[in-house]
Amino acid sequence: MVLHHKPHTRSWGKLRPHLWVTGPDPVLHKKYLVWLQQRNQALWREEGWHIDFEPWCEIWGDQWDLRGRERGHLCMTRKDWAAPWTQDNVIIVTREAHAKTQGQARAAGWRSQQQQARRARLDI
Repeated sequence: MVLHHKPHTRSWGKLRPHLWVTGPDPVLHKKYLVWLQQRNQALWREEGWHIDFEPWCEIWGDQWDLRGRERGHLCMTRKDWAAPWTQDNVIIVTREAHAKTQGQARAAGWRSQQQQARRARLDI
């Protein structure tokens, strides 16, 4: 078999910190990727997102290392779920506290207007 095109020369998986928006600091780069993911998820859910990267980093402060998916780790959530993500409407809580609050709201039948509209569009 003869290849009629030039194979890819880019080495996938190789870090290129000189191209990162945040500069060569890997911790700051990881924070930026998490901020992008959180922002995009909020926009997909049509929740509204009004937190730039620098204020988002300030909100996390020294608690960044405690962030995670396991018991005892921290997460960012909104105080008022009907309002958009803003600096004044977010709080850092344990995952257990967030899950408890979220479970209580769901059990009470709470759905945001965005959730209701999305569920109607998707016919869920």
